[in-house]
Amino acid sequence: MTSIHTNLGAIAALQTLRSVAANLTANQQQAASGLRISVASDNAAYWSISTTMRSDNMAISAVSDALGLGAAKIDTAYAGTAAIVEVLGEFKAKLVAAKEQGVDRAKVQEELAHLNAQAESIVQSASFSGENLLKTKSTLPLLEEGPMPTSVVSSFVRDANSNVQVKTMDIDLKHSSMLNEGGGGGILQKQIHSVGDIGGFRGTGVNSVAHQGHESYRFTGGVELTAADSITFTLTVDAGDYSAGNAYTLTIDKAAVDTALGTTDGKIATAPQLRTVLESIFVANGVPATAMERMFTSLTSTTEFEIGSLETSGHVGSSIAISNVISNLSGSYPAGFALGLENAPADKHDNMYPKAAISFTTAFTVSPLAEVYFDVQVGSGAMTTYTINRAVVDATLGTVDGYIGSAADLAAVIGQASIGSNLMAVASGNSITFSADQTVYPEAGNRAARVYVGNVQSNPPYAPDFDLAEVDITQDVRTVDQYLRGVDHMEKMAISSASRLGALQTRIEMQAEFAEKLSDSIDSGVGRLVDADMNEVSTRLKALQTQQQIAVQSLSIANGNSETLMQLFR
Repeated sequence: MTSIHTNLGAIAALQTLRSVAANLTANQQQAASGLRISVASDNAAYWSISTTMRSDNMAISAVSDALGLGAAKIDTAYAGTAAIVEVLGEFKAKLVAAKEQGVDRAKVQEELAHLNAQAESIVQSASFSGENLLKTKSTLPLLEEGPMPTSVVSSFVRDANSNVQVKTMDIDLKHSSMLNEGGGGGILQKQIHSVGDIGGFRGTGVNSVAHQGHESYRFTGGVELTAADSITFTLTVDAGDYSAGNAYTLTIDKAAVDTALGTTDGKIATAPQLRTVLESIFVANGVPATAMERMFTSLTSTTEFEIGSLETSGHVGSSIAISNVISNLSGSYPAGFALGLENAPADKHDNMYPKAAISFTTAFTVSPLAEVYFDVQVGSGAMTTYTINRAVVDATLGTVDGYIGSAADLAAVIGQASIGSNLMAVASGNSITFSADQTVYPEAGNRAARVYVGNVQSNPPYAPDFDLAEVDITQDVRTVDQYLRGVDHMEKMAISSASRLGALQTRIEMQAEFAEKLSDSIDSGVGRLVDADMNEVSTRLKALQTQQQIAVQSLSIANGNSETLMQLFR
């Protein structure tokens, strides 16, 4: 049907043209932008996801920049710390050289002063963008400070609930600070609450025992005894401050010699033969002693002989002594000649009690936050840990400052702290001697009470009680060994700090690398959601252009039908 009111062909052609034009516009937009979804109306869900992820990616890019800044700060601090380690190594070497005989300590001290100045210069210079991780300004000692964190941005995170967070890597300046201006306590400074080497008490490992009483004598020559000859002497065994001991009157004569040596001539020619004779006489008379002792001498010695207690007398002492020597020798022997028994002992150990001594080094103060712990065991008593703190020091010494200034002070404090253990700590000059309370443990020698004092610890643990700048080997404030230990501790702390900084460097590098990969991954993921396939777009665009041309021609043909109808009416 042909109508002059409605051109159905033109309408159809126009609709097709409009559809093709709309599709062509969309494809031209995709071709121009490269995006399949560029506005929310294209696909609201994908557009929302892609827009959020692009925003997050910008934040991750900012994190990468922040990581670069953080890496620069850590690198600077690490370089400074590594340089400090080298300086401390040189410092130790100079201190070791100062122990050599004949070294001019004044010259060495000049070198030490320059090394300290170099260390301080390194600390001052280790700054990046106005931040110095090697220097703090706390008015408190670092030990009393809480955490002193500074941080480096490490990541940007969006959780499952769409909440966002910026993660950081924390650095505690308490562990990296070389110098704390104000309260001190940096790696190159003293720890205010440190007790140093505890006046020489730290490192004590006393495990003292004793042994039986014994004496050695010089053998002064042989003798040939006749039936009328004799040497008589008194042997006192195990006498001491807490026991009377037993006294035995003994005789060396021809019969005793021949019995002991299996001879008939009464001759003693050597020191070992004299030992044999004495041993035979001791056994025959029930004397709790031996002539075969060899703590000072050898059994085969030709110049000495030795006697000792068997500690079986029933007395608490452990001693042996020869006295009242009477020699009745005929012939040309010197008056009083008795093979050496008549002379004083060459060496003598009698009534030994376990003892050990330490030397007092430097005065120190036990602060209210410091404590010293040590273990004590005397005799069969239990191993017990005792504590020295400010209260013990002040109560013992009648002070209020916790100051221990001498060997006598330290001995008194140790004795008070370990009261009930039966430990005796006695000062003499600059020395402190540890022993058992002999009124409780009077047994001497092998039966004497063992004394153990050791496992000396402190809280806070050992730290130097001097600054690096205070080292002065030309003065007698501290020994070179004390300085060596303190500087070695500083070096260990600096190495530990460098290790932590190195670990942070590695972590920052890994995080920066991850941030780059994460950014690339997000770009790729967003692209899969919204990017247009340009091959497909190009092909579709060509087809739509062709369809548009055909639609235009169709519309033209449809409009031409009206003209044909007009000609019929003419």
